[in-house]
Amino acid sequence: MSDINKNKQIIQNFIQVVWKGRNLAALKDFWTEDCINHAMPGSENRGLDALRVYHDSFFDDFFSAFPDIQIEIMQQVAEGNRVVTYIVSKGRHSGAFYGIPPTGKTISTSVIRIDRVQDGKIAEHWSVSDAAGLMQQLQS
Repeated sequence: MSDINKNKQIIQNFIQVVWKGRNLAALKDFWTEDCINHAMPGSENRGLDALRVYHDSFFDDFFSAFPDIQIEIMQQVAEGNRVVTYIVSKGRHSGAFYGIPPTGKTISTSVIRIDRVQDGKIAEHWSVSDAAGLMQQLQS
């Protein structure tokens, strides 16, 4: 397997184990100790502790509001040590989400993430999500 395909597999495994499996204890298996999460606002975005805080918040907010969420990798592109992953998530809004009470609506939202892989682990991460589209679905 080429390094590019190995890097893609690392991201696929991370999404499967941590996101789909809701296993925060496994973060250390996929991220370097000195990782940088550019998706996290502010300057406190370095290291596994900051990453755990970010994921705790994400799990509390997103997964509690959409407990049946289905996460699917639609496409991956890789070059060198970077992997771009396009993800679509679908689920029913059955818990409060940023002050919006459960609507029962089924939503679909997308994320594009870019990860830099170093020595078999994620060292740096960027992402863009369609937060506006998600809020629009909940309020329409």
